[in-house]
Amino acid sequence: MDGARFANAVASLGCAPKTVTWGAGVDILSFGGTKNGVAAGELVIFFDKETSRDFQYRVKQAGHLGSKMRFLAAPWLALLKEDVWLQNARHANEAARRLAQRLRNEAGVKTVFPVESNAVFVQLDEACVRGVHARGWRFYKFVEPDIYRLMCSWATTDEEISMLVGDFVAIK
Repeated sequence: MDGARFANAVASLGCAPKTVTWGAGVDILSFGGTKNGVAAGELVIFFDKETSRDFQYRVKQAGHLGSKMRFLAAPWLALLKEDVWLQNARHANEAARRLAQRLRNEAGVKTVFPVESNAVFVQLDEACVRGVHARGWRFYKFVEPDIYRLMCSWATTDEEISMLVGDFVAIK
């Protein structure tokens, strides 16, 4: 399972992690850390010991064995302690909900999918996109012809949301 946004999914669903991993038949989870506050690294979690056989060898042969792996692993201790990973994900998810609501209410920007995690999908015309990009914001087209994805993170602030919404208002 690609778990880049695993924390956001668990926080959004309000379920135990096992419900969407081994309880759902997942054998291996690549639990992403960079979208949850870790500078680099992922945890690879094997739910079936047999599937982990040869993993260390394969990692080394592929050139993915960091010489100072303990430095990559250390931030995970703080992230996993007292469910900081879930708190960070809840923060990102809530920031996305606030962003979507403010974009709709203040800037008249249409959201095209429900906000279920830390992503906001909006419909924008090219002039609006050029204007917001010219103000320094970076986001990308997600679905043709005019659907864009705006992401919130564990570190998104209310000030940043206000600044982005303000720029949309000024352009529209």
